[in-house]
Amino acid sequence: MNQNRQMYTDLEDRFTKKYYREIVEKALAQAKEEYEQFPNDGMNISFYHQLLDIKKTVIDDHEVYTEDEAYQKYPMAVMVVRNFLGEEANTEYAMMLQDIVWGISLYPAMFENIEIVKRKVFDGDEEAGLKEVFEIENQKIKLSDFYNNPLRELKKEIRDKSFDTLMKESKFNLVNSFVEKYLSENGLEIYYHKNAEAVYLFSYGEYQSGRYLLFLEGICHYTT
Repeated sequence: MNQNRQMYTDLEDRFTKKYYREIVEKALAQAKEEYEQFPNDGMNISFYHQLLDIKKTVIDDHEVYTEDEAYQKYPMAVMVVRNFLGEEANTEYAMMLQDIVWGISLYPAMFENIEIVKRKVFDGDEEAGLKEVFEIENQKIKLSDFYNNPLRELKKEIRDKSFDTLMKESKFNLVNSFVEKYLSENGLEIYYHKNAEAVYLFSYGEYQSGRYLLFLEGICHYTT
């Protein structure tokens, strides 16, 4: 546990189920190594078994906990704060253990993954675009399905941390106007289409006089 902290991305900066599982697996591998090296250390034993239980109940069995329930059942975050001192408190391992407990109650509402695509799907006259049906991941989507859904409305439906991760990974820009507006790197407004499996992010607008562009910017998956 005396290793210096490596480059570690906090869970709140990559707020997805996929990354949460990666953290759990990495912490579990280190806890197992510590447990095997120091089998009589009570704290090592506790961390190892808590991580095994989190993997089973939270990830595999999809059990839901409140924040208080998570911290009561899995005290390793508190144990880290109380027992890890100096450099030890700032190691990657310490950060992972704290993030894992913090993320337990939030895990069910996280996106599974955020896939950045940035693929052009239409280029032409607006009237023609309104008649088009676009097939995205076996989904048939029309402009009318999302044209009245600007990204600011999605912000009201998902957790702030999920929205923050989406903004960081997609590199959308917030325009500070009277009506909150988000733009792509091409300067087109961002819209979304949502179903039970995913949120599809599009940028659309008049790029040049009479020329309208539509890009699939990304897909936020709810499940694998």
